[in-house]
Amino acid sequence: MNKKRNRDSVSASPEGIMRLKQARASQRDDEGKPLSYERLAVKAKMTDRTVKRFFSGKRVDRNNAIAIIQALGLRPEDVLSPEESLVLESIEQIQAEDTGDSERAGELIKGLETALSEFKKREEASLQAMEWLKANRKALSQEAAEAALRKHYDQNPNNVDTDDSGDIEVFSQEIRKYLQLIYYCLELGSWELMDRAIQELKIPVNRDLQLYVDALDFIKNHKVSLSFAPEEAKELTLFLDYIIKTIPIRL
Repeated sequence: MNKKRNRDSVSASPEGIMRLKQARASQRDDEGKPLSYERLAVKAKMTDRTVKRFFSGKRVDRNNAIAIIQALGLRPEDVLSPEESLVLESIEQIQAEDTGDSERAGELIKGLETALSEFKKREEASLQAMEWLKANRKALSQEAAEAALRKHYDQNPNNVDTDDSGDIEVFSQEIRKYLQLIYYCLELGSWELMDRAIQELKIPVNRDLQLYVDALDFIKNHKVSLSFAPEEAKELTLFLDYIIKTIPIRL
């Protein structure tokens, strides 16, 4: 038996998930401890399962989503995708006043069309980024590995590290796995795979963590920025930024 999707449900955009994670990481509970999903759920008056679903990019009841967003001191438009925010605004306005104002209705329709157009642009940008990663993953990984190792040796000329000395090919294969993870995240439009890979240590962490940071930073600043306009690279850059910032903290 097929289940119908709840039409009154929403999901966070990739940028919104980043803001949710940053807001949770920066806050503390009443005991001064990092704000856990369980504590946030209590604060938002719902189950921690719902909170985790929303943080992973899955759809949840609209009221629950708003409660989570507000519990973190954010605004719906900071977290929800433009089309979700506009639909939310429309629902609230329709519920608040039932008028026959055709001009206002026209404005809402125009706004919805604009938001949907932006959504399609982001989808197209994600597809372009995926094709670019697939076609250039090996070359990107090779160049990034060389750049990161060269930087490491330049900064540590007297440090003979057998794990890193000339091991460009092995290191590039490790970086390739990071790019593959980003590819799948773009394909699914979800952060869930990335969080799971980090939590379960399914990405390589076989050497100085700063090397991975430097390699991915090289790809972001020297390859992505030259291949895409800033708006086109937005979601790809978000995923790269998230790994770059997360590696030193959680691995």
